[in-house]
Amino acid sequence: MAEVMSAELGQQILMAIQGLGIRMDKLEARMDKMEARMDKMEARMDRQERWMERLGGEFVGFRDEVRGDLRQWRSELREDLTRVKARIDVTAETVVLMASVMRGPKAFSDDLEGHLRQLSTQ
Repeated sequence: MAEVMSAELGQQILMAIQGLGIRMDKLEARMDKMEARMDKMEARMDRQERWMERLGGEFVGFRDEVRGDLRQWRSELREDLTRVKARIDVTAETVVLMASVMRGPKAFSDDLEGHLRQLSTQ
């Protein structure tokens, strides 16, 4: 009886070990699949990283180009405003001279000087 029990016990142990072996094989196969997926994912991430570096470089170049354009436009605008202001000053002086000639120098000049002082302080 003891031999029968030990034979059955041995058989059960052998079957359990074989079952564990099968389960280990399945687990190894799953791990191999997961490693393959991870390799594909790493390759994809490397490609995306290269794309991001490239796009980042293009963005920085574009940003610098836009900044340069804005600086150029700003300086051109300043130059244009300076020229317009000079033309306005000349025109204003011409209007003052014509008005003083038409109305007489004393009557017009007192009011006009006060008004021009107010404009120049603003």
